[in-house]
Amino acid sequence: AEWTTSTLSRGPSLGKENPVRPAAIAIPERAWYQKAIPFLGTPRLLDNTLAADAAFDPAGIVNSKVELYAYREAEIKHCRLAMLAAAGWPISELWDTGIANALGLPSIIEQNNGLAPAVLNGGLGLISPVYFGAVLLFAMAAELKGLNVKEMKQGADPSWMMTGSWTPGDLGFDPLGLYGFNGAKKSMETAEIKNGRVAMVAITVMCIQEFIEKKPVVEISPLFFTPFWQLVAKVMLESPPIEGYPLN
Repeated sequence: AEWTTSTLSRGPSLGKENPVRPAAIAIPERAWYQKAIPFLGTPRLLDNTLAADAAFDPAGIVNSKVELYAYREAEIKHCRLAMLAAAGWPISELWDTGIANALGLPSIIEQNNGLAPAVLNGGLGLISPVYFGAVLLFAMAAELKGLNVKEMKQGADPSWMMTGSWTPGDLGFDPLGLYGFNGAKKSMETAEIKNGRVAMVAITVMCIQEFIEKKPVVEISPLFFTPFWQLVAKVMLESPPIEGYPLN
């Protein structure tokens, strides 16, 4: 009953293996470096089938494979949004004024005291409703595309959870055919989720920093938003000379 869709017939994982389940479906304990919290046991449903599985479920929230895949689908959507936000937020603060001036338009960032418009920063009223409408339409199109791919692949393979013919977040997007390489699919999915998790933390920190300090994040942490060659040039020009080293 490992693949049951019922959540009532199963006890919570409680972040460790179920000691009374049959040995035939037992999940072996994973090495400490494969787990988010090394000293915790391996949750019974986190068998490393999904990409970026770090055996993390200390509260025992997931009680079935159906729940696991639903949570993963929610996570990957948040990851993708966070990666867009973590890139778009500082880029808007760096480039909005220049682009607006080039087009002869007012700079929203300047009108909002150099801060990216957000719920905590304010300034959302400065953005055209047309932009919000376009974003909403794009989001609807992406969601409908995902639902269509999901229905097609799950319908074609009722055992998709076991065969892996569909994984959460699969939009059928692989124009370069990179998934065809052996092992590349899971590796790229793992990289995407790990980058997305970092992005979720990053955009949260950006929001909090700007709300507290009332300064753009590109000024608070300029090291992360300065081109590498400019950092190298600054170090070379501003570093004090090495004592005893001839300058001429």
